[in-house]
Amino acid sequence: MSTSEVLSESFSTEVSELARTIAQDAHDPTDPLQNLDVLSQKIQHELSQCMLLAKTRIRDGFRFCVDSVQELARSDSTINLPALQENVTVAFSRFDNVAQAKDMCTKLVQGKSWKELLGLTDLTTNLLYQGAKKLFDSGKHPESEAAFFFLTTIDYGQYCFWLGLGHAAFHLNNINQAINAYEMADTCQPGSIWPHIYMANCFEALHDYEEAHHCLQNAERDLQNNPDKDSGLAMDLKERIANTRRP
Repeated sequence: MSTSEVLSESFSTEVSELARTIAQDAHDPTDPLQNLDVLSQKIQHELSQCMLLAKTRIRDGFRFCVDSVQELARSDSTINLPALQENVTVAFSRFDNVAQAKDMCTKLVQGKSWKELLGLTDLTTNLLYQGAKKLFDSGKHPESEAAFFFLTTIDYGQYCFWLGLGHAAFHLNNINQAINAYEMADTCQPGSIWPHIYMANCFEALHDYEEAHHCLQNAERDLQNNPDKDSGLAMDLKERIANTRRP
């Protein structure tokens, strides 16, 4: 059995167990029309579909990043494509070994990042980020959303990756996804005002002005705590807070 087949079988087992656990929590034993096995199968199908979608987006996002970096390299001779290709090839060859692949999955659950587990260098991830950013700057928002989704998957601790995902999602009108991404950016870099401001934009798009007002107040708080605060930005933020409509 190949590595991918072993991992797929292991994944199916874990999804089945997770679906059963969720179904047991949601099951109402007093409802004669609700069957635990049927509910479990339904949840398992939904989880599998979500994971399949995520897998597709990760694969596409990686491809979009690489294609974009290759395009950048045409006009930037400092980009070392061979080094990028070698690092990526070595990194993903680790999945060729079943025992090593399983060990990586275990360590992932324990909190390690895919970047660390695969041995992707800072140079590689920086280049892939440049590729994703170029997609966004070029207005290719679906491609950039997938690219940043891939980047946040391999390294969930990068502030700029989550901001990029939030911006791309916002331009695609995936507002809730954008909010989640900005919240993650805030956890990566506490004290930064921008995730709060971007979240305020999202809530205004949802016509939730009370929550937008709250986000702007958080931004103002963090700005006031910054010893190098921009006085002009502070005035603009104060004016925006005053003009934010609340119920």
